[in-house]
Amino acid sequence: MVIADEEGLSFVSDRHTSIAKSIGNIYPLDKHGICIHHLISNVITYNKGRGVAGMVAKASKAYRVAEFEKEFALINNISPAIGSYLEEADVRKWARCHFPDYRYDINTNNAAESINAALRSPREYPIIHLLDSIREMMTHWFYESRELSAKQKNPLTVEVEKKISRRIEKGKFMNGYPMSRSMLQVKGNGVDYIVDLERRTCSCGKFSIGKFPCRHAIKGAFDIGKDLYPYADDVYTATAWRSQYEETINPIGVPEEEC
Repeated sequence: MVIADEEGLSFVSDRHTSIAKSIGNIYPLDKHGICIHHLISNVITYNKGRGVAGMVAKASKAYRVAEFEKEFALINNISPAIGSYLEEADVRKWARCHFPDYRYDINTNNAAESINAALRSPREYPIIHLLDSIREMMTHWFYESRELSAKQKNPLTVEVEKKISRRIEKGKFMNGYPMSRSMLQVKGNGVDYIVDLERRTCSCGKFSIGKFPCRHAIKGAFDIGKDLYPYADDVYTATAWRSQYEETINPIGVPEEEC
């Protein structure tokens, strides 16, 4: 087993029962989520739910339970059958606000699908050539990621830094009112939010679920003179990113007669 079973590990897959059973047997400590893309495809294909597909996607992305309940009620009003199907699929597996652990904003199994697509031709090869094709692909990906991560000078990964920059801009139009050394009330767009920097939470839901500061937390941190980077989870740091690609994937010698 390459990845050890531990708390905080999450898998995202389609609803195939054999996948869920295998994950439960091998990784009993993990949490299992459903790929929202596959779920919506099933809603459209088997429940004629093209008209509610966007609503299902919106409900799945809700950070707060109140927002989820509002969208889910609309879906049930339009099609009780689809509502029942989604409940049977277990909202804890596909709704972000109900997931029992952290999904780190990963709602699909696109990474696995991308690898499947990349191996569409090599899958026709004999097994040794298939494995070597996979090795070549991974060697190339690791090299590119190693080079890219080495160039990152900011504390967080490239994509997270972009999100932080956008949230900084949006937070400029809000007002923060300190309540204690770590808690603030942040007002914006006519809505009040309570930020607790020490607990890394915000009433908007994004801070605690997304694992790095939302726009309200960023505004609050700036207002009380705190650096926002310590409030991002370690998995989003450039250091963690570089550590994932420190090793190289080297060719394996194969006897000529085996080819």
